[in-house]
Amino acid sequence: MEGVEYTGSGTEIMEQLRQINVPNGRIPDAESYIRYLCANFTRATGLPCVISESVPVEDQARAMIARLAEVGGLLLLDDS
Repeated sequence: MEGVEYTGSGTEIMEQLRQINVPNGRIPDAESYIRYLCANFTRATGLPCVISESVPVEDQARAMIARLAEVGGLLLLDDS
């Protein structure tokens, strides 16, 4: 996926990634995809990935994007 640029809100970006990486619908929505990414993040890096389920999905998505950026999993071009 190198060189691919995603735009939109955090939730929209998570949805785009979900549709590309889970095309069979095995993960039904962006919020479930965030949980999936968080678990895989911890498994792959050995670092904690704690994202509160009690906050809106947009906040969860932004937190997951920030966590991925911290370890070089993606590059943020504009954080506004």
